[in-house]
Amino acid sequence: MNGSLIEIIGGAIAAARRLGLDCAEERDAARAVLMARDSSLTPGVARILVDQLYSQAAQDCAA
Repeated sequence: MNGSLIEIIGGAIAAARRLGLDCAEERDAARAVLMARDSSLTPGVARILVDQLYSQAAQDCAA
Protein backbone atom coordinates (compact mmCIF):
# COMPACT_ATOMS: atom_id res chain seq x y z
CA MET A 1 0.00 0.00 0.00
CA ASN A 2 1.53 3.31 -1.06
CA GLY A 3 1.16 6.32 1.22
CA SER A 4 0.82 6.45 4.95
CA LEU A 5 -2.31 5.07 6.54
CA ILE A 6 -3.07 8.44 8.10
CA GLU A 7 -2.82 10.16 4.69
CA ILE A 8 -5.04 7.55 3.06
CA ILE A 9 -7.65 7.70 5.81
CA GLY A 10 -7.44 11.50 5.93
CA GLY A 11 -8.01 11.72 2.19
CA ALA A 12 -11.07 9.50 2.46
CA ILE A 13 -12.41 11.58 5.33
CA ALA A 14 -11.85 14.83 3.43
CA ALA A 15 -13.66 13.45 0.38
CA ALA A 16 -16.54 12.22 2.53
CA ARG A 17 -16.84 15.62 4.17
CA ARG A 18 -16.98 17.36 0.79
CA LEU A 19 -19.96 15.13 0.01
CA GLY A 20 -21.64 16.08 3.29
CA LEU A 21 -21.39 12.65 4.88
CA ASP A 22 -21.61 12.23 8.65
CA CYS A 23 -18.97 10.77 10.98
CA ALA A 24 -20.12 7.16 10.64
CA GLU A 25 -20.17 7.47 6.86
CA GLU A 26 -16.68 9.01 6.94
CA ARG A 27 -15.43 5.93 8.77
CA ASP A 28 -17.20 3.63 6.30
CA ALA A 29 -15.60 5.50 3.41
CA ALA A 30 -12.16 5.26 5.00
CA ARG A 31 -12.58 1.49 5.50
CA ALA A 32 -13.70 1.06 1.91
CA VAL A 33 -10.72 3.03 0.61
CA LEU A 34 -8.28 0.99 2.69
CA MET A 35 -9.74 -2.28 1.47
CA ALA A 36 -9.69 -1.06 -2.14
CA ARG A 37 -6.03 -0.08 -1.84
CA ASP A 38 -4.97 -3.35 -0.22
CA SER A 39 -7.00 -6.40 -1.14
CA SER A 40 -5.33 -8.45 1.58
CA LEU A 41 -7.07 -6.43 4.33
CA THR A 42 -10.13 -7.99 5.88
CA PRO A 43 -13.07 -5.78 6.88
CA GLY A 44 -12.18 -6.34 10.55
CA VAL A 45 -8.58 -5.22 10.12
CA ALA A 46 -9.67 -2.18 8.11
CA ARG A 47 -12.17 -1.29 10.86
CA ILE A 48 -9.48 -1.54 13.54
CA LEU A 49 -7.06 0.60 11.54
CA VAL A 50 -9.68 3.28 10.93
CA ASP A 51 -10.85 3.22 14.55
CA GLN A 52 -7.27 3.64 15.79
CA LEU A 53 -6.24 6.34 13.30
CA TYR A 54 -9.50 8.24 12.70
CA SER A 55 -8.91 11.03 15.23
CA GLN A 56 -5.40 11.81 13.97
CA ALA A 57 -6.41 11.58 10.31
CA ALA A 58 -9.51 13.75 10.82
CA GLN A 59 -7.45 16.35 12.66
CA ASP A 60 -4.81 16.39 9.91
CA CYS A 61 -7.33 16.77 7.09
CA ALA A 62 -9.06 19.65 8.92
CA ALA A 63 -5.79 21.59 9.25
